[in-house]
Amino acid sequence: MNRRFNSLEIDAAPPPAPSTPEAASGEAVKDAQYFLDAGDQHFYRLEYEPALKDYSRATGIDPGARGAWTGQVFCLVELEEYREAELWYKKAVEIAGEDGPLLALRALIAARTADFEKACGFADAALEARGASPLPYIIRGEVFLYAKRNAEYNFNQACAIAPDDWRPRILIANACLFSQQQPAFILGLKFLQTFVDLHAPQPETLLALGRIQAAMGKTKLARSTFEQAATLCPEMTQLRHCLRATAPPKGFFARLFNRRS
Repeated sequence: MNRRFNSLEIDAAPPPAPSTPEAASGEAVKDAQYFLDAGDQHFYRLEYEPALKDYSRATGIDPGARGAWTGQVFCLVELEEYREAELWYKKAVEIAGEDGPLLALRALIAARTADFEKACGFADAALEARGASPLPYIIRGEVFLYAKRNAEYNFNQACAIAPDDWRPRILIANACLFSQQQPAFILGLKFLQTFVDLHAPQPETLLALGRIQAAMGKTKLARSTFEQAATLCPEMTQLRHCLRATAPPKGFFARLFNRRS
């Protein structure tokens, strides 16, 4: 197993975390939800290894924290550590039980390792599971992208579950980017752009939008989008790479980030 994941003990449940003393006035209590929220923030900023650490701390405090188990498996998938994702999926089911999002991630593992028959089966089973998460529809949509079926229907269903939530839009964009298909880029742009146009600027959605624009060859527009995201959240680590990739050779951001390299 990859050395960087040694802290994720596959053969045992997460050890109980030491009890957290009562937080001082004005400080957040560092409970399972605190680390789950921190993991989510890293995840949607494409900072998968810090996200893994926070999700692991959440399950260490609360082994039944389903969202943190889902987050760990999803991070491993996005890092293309599919063997580790499969092992961690099995451990998540053993400790927290199966649900729609975890089944959907099992479908995603199969799809991204080109086992499309299994991917379709798990994706269908995820939709039949209890719950109202948009994730099963998003991942079924990604599977349909590869099969050249109606992915847009599934993405629409996902957005209907949480119409004002920006996170499903980012997951849709990521799915479309991973497919490396121009029609998928156009589809991902549609779902992101309509949301961005109707809501207040969000650095995570702008990061995703810029990546779609860059994939479509709209480099100048992508750079402008990344720069807007940087004004909102300059600490986002992925922005440095995105700005470097899209900045003109003599541009301000190119000089700035080349100096820091």
